[in-house]
Amino acid sequence: MIPAMIPALEAAKAINYHRGESLVVSTSAALRDWAQVSQRRELDVDLTDCMDRAPAVGLGLSLAQPGRKVLVLDCDATLRTDLGALATVGESKPDNLVHFVFDDATYSSTDGIPVKGLDNVNFLSMAQGAGYSRTFRFDNLEDFLIGLEEVMEENGPVFVLIKVVRGEEPPPFPERRMAEGWATVRETLSTP
Repeated sequence: MIPAMIPALEAAKAINYHRGESLVVSTSAALRDWAQVSQRRELDVDLTDCMDRAPAVGLGLSLAQPGRKVLVLDCDATLRTDLGALATVGESKPDNLVHFVFDDATYSSTDGIPVKGLDNVNFLSMAQGAGYSRTFRFDNLEDFLIGLEEVMEENGPVFVLIKVVRGEEPPPFPERRMAEGWATVRETLSTP
């Protein structure tokens, strides 16, 4: 039996609906989806030059902005390149961090090429072992839409694995440069 999957763009839309005033750090294929739906780009940090650093950047922002929720939109392939980030986040225990990982059954972040051994990686067990306070897994859109409210209310760090699929033509990367996005976020945060 083939497991259900969530269209990646629909997952991004659901997160956007629940984000409120959250800062969002996104990277790789998740960034492509996020840039299409985000309604608060002034609070978005787009990681285009250091894609495997999304958890570290999210951790830094969560520690610097303890009164604001920080959402990290990561991908399975990029997280795999820096699994140590799970331990760093777990050790730091930021209660305002939610780490979403788009686990892509279509391998779009690697141009459709499966990453050897990636299907054997159990990110949920790793996050639990690293000290994340809660973990969730969703592979059905309806369950995700219902469960997302609970996810956003949990004290972090929270890890959310979302089994996604993408269409054949991925959305483009956002046109703004990473430095422009950072400048916009800094300005937004410094304005009372």
